Amino acid sequence: MKKILLHTAAVLISAILFTSCRIDSPQLFYSYMTAVKEQPSDKSISYLVTDDSTIVYPTEWFDALSRMKHNQRLLATFTVPSGELGDRIEASFQSYGYVSEDSIKVTSQPDTLGKDPVSITEAWHSGGIYGAGRFVTVSFVISGAGLHSHSVILVDNSGSVNPDVEGYWNLTLRHNANGDPQGYQSQAVYSFPLPEQYTASGIKGLRITYQPLNSTSAQTVTVPYAN
Repeated sequence: MKKILLHTAAVLISAILFTSCRIDSPQLFYSYMTAVKEQPSDKSISYLVTDDSTIVYPTEWFDALSRMKHNQRLLATFTVPSGELGDRIEASFQSYGYVSEDSIKVTSQPDTLGKDPVSITEAWHSGGIYGAGRFVTVSFVISGAGLHSHSVILVDNSGSVNPDVEGYWNLTLRHNANGDPQGYQSQAVYSFPLPEQYTASGIKGLRITYQPLNSTSAQTVTVPYAN
């Protein structure tokens, strides 16, 4: 269970779509990525895989990149010095940061994990190819005064029948403000590894229910599997 403190820094939320082409001058891109280690390798990782399935080889292996673990997640901004965009690229990283990760919480008492509002701004599936694990990544907004840490948890209610008749596994995003009064809004991104039970044959994707800010009605976002 992750604890987060409110912050005002904006988070870039997007994944780049690569196509085969050539560009005349360096262009800045940004994407969420997953680290992959091949055996044998003289580095901690061998390459990264973007969330829309492009293999990325950094032109420089910074210490922090070389020390990444298999399936560790990050958000990077980069250029492609060659101007060649395709299924595999060499990228010059301009900046990068690790994405918070947490496991899906399985419980028969989801209400005990918080009932405070949280708004999902985007949720997507990635991985499952080129050696990368499968993840659901959720961008969300919460509100608070910053006096107490908040808990945001992706919950699997063990009392529910899953998958549903349409082939989707139903989860809930829970927020516990721990008594922190509502104040300014803060955005964050978590990635959740998807164990095999959530990606087994016949399961089409996920449905995540949440109680949004400024609404009394619960909402649901559908995350179809890309692979």
